[in-house]
Amino acid sequence: MIGVDISDRSVKVAQLSDDKPRRLLAHCWHAVPDGVIENGIIHQSPSLQKVLVDALERCRLLSENDAIVASIPEIQSFLRVVELPIMDEDEIGEAVPWEVARHIPFGLENVYIDWQMVGGGHKPAIGRQEILVGAAQKKVVDPLLRVFENLELDVAALELESQAIARALISPELKLRQGLLVVDLGGVATNVIIHDHGAIRFTASLQRGARHMVGVLTKADAKMLSVPHRDELPQSLSARMADKLRAPQEELVMEVRGIVEFYNGIDAQHEVKEILLTGGGSNFPGLDTVFLRFFDNVHVQRGNPWVNILPAGVDRKTPLSLRESVHFSTALGLALRKVDE
Repeated sequence: MIGVDISDRSVKVAQLSDDKPRRLLAHCWHAVPDGVIENGIIHQSPSLQKVLVDALERCRLLSENDAIVASIPEIQSFLRVVELPIMDEDEIGEAVPWEVARHIPFGLENVYIDWQMVGGGHKPAIGRQEILVGAAQKKVVDPLLRVFENLELDVAALELESQAIARALISPELKLRQGLLVVDLGGVATNVIIHDHGAIRFTASLQRGARHMVGVLTKADAKMLSVPHRDELPQSLSARMADKLRAPQEELVMEVRGIVEFYNGIDAQHEVKEILLTGGGSNFPGLDTVFLRFFDNVHVQRGNPWVNILPAGVDRKTPLSLRESVHFSTALGLALRKVDE
């Protein structure tokens, strides 16, 4: 399967083998010019088509016949667990749109909706059941599908970023834990995903990303942080960058803490206890320290997008360094969809 992670500023591609153990067959990164996509909405389809062609050619895919799973930006979507009275599946299909309408700021006629039942974990009130509901705006989905159709590419599915990220980072062991917060720091936005009681419970997209942070750095330093690369920064350079990045990082972490405080306040069953950092911005010097300062008694670590690809219990070197891998978390999660579902 080929995972294609499309954002306002880049296209990232990852191809995984179908055999076990899974192998990374190809991966690549390509910049998206300014103005082609803004806030997840495609404004220049021909330009995006060219970017995709260039990216797929650069990847040198081992098999070009593999189907594609592509991402839908979190900022233009909705994913939430809702409670409904216990009813038949046909009735759920009728009730879900009315429930979604209570939560989204755009009309039902403008979105595609999907849902699935949530089993185990959190205990809803007597006589009620939990439903995981997803909605994506048609103004995002339809142009994206046309781009792939124009390129005659086989698209198996479009998937919300949060679903792909969770699939990549959350191992079977982590799925059993309660109160897991995933923070995906991308180029122009930061996705916040709360996975609790066996399911994604809540997502949000914050309009602060890596590009906002690197504005305090020199152009040379900003470029060094923005492009995926394998090597760690020299300690002296890392310390200097961390000092400059502290203020914008604190602004972001305070927004994340506001979301966590809201979630923790729902009831005694809701409490964030662990944080996974991913996305290119998670490599920024000093970010771990800032999170630890704002979140007492919460374990903060870098997410590992290979936990569901490499065999468990086998000490194998990852195909990419963790520093480079976090840029491809979404793309790897998309490529895993065929395996997972």
